[in-house]
Amino acid sequence: METEETGRAKRGLASATEETRVRVAREGGIAPHNRRGLAAANIETRLRVAKAGGDARSHDRDSLRDAGRKGGESVKAEYGVEFYQTIGEKGGESVKQKYGVDFYREIGEKGGGVVKEKYGPKFYSEIGKRGGEIVREGRGIANYSTKGRKDIEHEEKDKVNTDDLNTSSEA
Repeated sequence: METEETGRAKRGLASATEETRVRVAREGGIAPHNRRGLAAANIETRLRVAKAGGDARSHDRDSLRDAGRKGGESVKAEYGVEFYQTIGEKGGESVKQKYGVDFYREIGEKGGGVVKEKYGPKFYSEIGKRGGEIVREGRGIANYSTKGRKDIEHEEKDKVNTDDLNTSSEA
């Protein structure tokens, strides 16, 4: 198809029939003019491409870990540690409202069971002793209650009796 004016062949949409040009013009009115590339594609195509990209990245665990760490560090630098505390509290409250307080007890028991299976019951005894020693060093023995502790109750009774003897002998 040549034009009479220029003598050249019509190219592109100009070479199409009148019906095709009208149909394309109608679709052009609803086309996403500002979107290009993947953004202009339909939802199925975007999902398929995104999944393929995610699958490709998931094989490199180290780079994913590094990316997460860098992202966390930049958020921490911008918003501070309090940001993480706030979102943690909000998350905890949300879970508590959704599942109730018993949820935490149940997951604690499950976690404790797994740790007990893996490390044995002595593990809890050891971490309890270590924790007690650290607290005792920081606060001092005077901050501990001695009720119910047989080893300390006997020492205190002996101490009281000795004090009583010393005061009675002075009189």
